[in-house]
Amino acid sequence: MTEKNPNNKSLSIRVSTNGLSFCSYKPMSNTQFEYKVYDIQPTISLAANVKEALRNEPMLKDEYQRVNVLITTPHFTTVPVAYFNFDDAVKYYECAFPKDKPQHVSYNVLRRSGIAIVFGLDKNVYQLIHDDFPRARFYASASTLIEFFGEKSMFGTNRKMYAYLHDKELTLYAFDNGRMLFVNTFAVGTVADTQYYILNVWKQLGFDQVEDSLSIVGDTLEHRKELVSKTQNFIGNISLIDRREDFRNELTGGNANIPYDLQTLLVCGF
Repeated sequence: MTEKNPNNKSLSIRVSTNGLSFCSYKPMSNTQFEYKVYDIQPTISLAANVKEALRNEPMLKDEYQRVNVLITTPHFTTVPVAYFNFDDAVKYYECAFPKDKPQHVSYNVLRRSGIAIVFGLDKNVYQLIHDDFPRARFYASASTLIEFFGEKSMFGTNRKMYAYLHDKELTLYAFDNGRMLFVNTFAVGTVADTQYYILNVWKQLGFDQVEDSLSIVGDTLEHRKELVSKTQNFIGNISLIDRREDFRNELTGGNANIPYDLQTLLVCGF
């Protein structure tokens, strides 16, 4: 029987081009935290998969006080907060992605970082989730990671680059003592592809091979290990992020089965 009292329960939904996953937090339950990957059907659209999940997944049938939706997409752009006008969000997006089919355009204002992230998602996906969870808040994966990495980058005096490997993509984030210098996503298929983009951006930003640092995190351990091995001849200060250290005091405990961007959403206080 579905519980009717939300009791501070929260739900997070992660939507990417090739997958769906959900996690719930129920402080009054014996199993406080639950995470599940939804088995999508590759022969139907993402929207159709979302519709099926909303219809059949028990975790999505409950009532929640808070619902956050994480959109993992390379289709985002940044706007300085000083120049951002929410009425112009669609114009910002269409300027950055003029060839995109019509999307639902959302934005996150990151005041600590001084930028707004404008991003698009499939209109049908947005409408389906909004119909079931009208109070849901939508976030770009880049938003949570900029806030999280930005705070991490304030320790020490050197400049820092973070490489996030996910969904056959590489997203690079670069900071100078909390100030974001660069963010962009690249499609990658091999370690050589990943190394090329990292070294190219490293050179463009004028990072120092000895003093500045590169941290790598992602969901494929062997890919990350090989990347470190092949890149350490070019970048002296390179390391793998240990998510158990990043999230050791959190409910998720650095669980390697949970996508890193989803874990940052859970701890960033959005």
